[in-house]
Amino acid sequence: MRFNILDLLFPRENKFYSLFCEHCGRLVRAANRLKELISALDAASKGRKELLRVAAADVKELEKEADRLEARINEAIEESFITPLDRDDIHLIATVVDNSIDSIKMLTNLMDIYALTKLPPRTAEFADIIVECAASLAEAFAAMEKRGSVTGSVKVISDDERKADLLFAGAIGELFKEEDDPIALIKAKELYEGLEAIVNRIDVAGKQLRRIMIKQG
Repeated sequence: MRFNILDLLFPRENKFYSLFCEHCGRLVRAANRLKELISALDAASKGRKELLRVAAADVKELEKEADRLEARINEAIEESFITPLDRDDIHLIATVVDNSIDSIKMLTNLMDIYALTKLPPRTAEFADIIVECAASLAEAFAAMEKRGSVTGSVKVISDDERKADLLFAGAIGELFKEEDDPIALIKAKELYEGLEAIVNRIDVAGKQLRRIMIKQG
């Protein structure tokens, strides 16, 4: 990031970086909670509906915490004389991270509503990708806070997004070949679409973060 004489004359508000990291931390926790749910459903012999209910409630609480952090970020924009990034960019960062968390909440709600106690075979692979993407985005924010490069972490997310695209194509193909129950097919298809949407949202967040950092110089 280039040196700016204004940074000496008017110290910028650096609390935004810690807020970004805290905000993304909720995404990491939500992604891990989703993975835990999928693993528990695969292993459980009973009590699957309760696992779904509890997980959906846990992710909903994380989403509420993320909303409060997004509000704190927006309040900090209004209160700060000089910000470390453009105000619109700060708002955008908070929005794209929040959208990623919202997509996990939407999926766990869907799983709870549909009572998806039997998961299609590729679900766990998607969960692994989502956890890795969220962790890589958190690494990017940690690098940003230290004025480091986010390029490596964002590249990992982009690579994972391409993996998710291939996984989705293969999973949908298998689903239409192997699933005879039309209701089960529709539910599984929506689950796969929701999983892919989460990866796409995190990929968008990573790309926006990289764009903003390139603009900063």
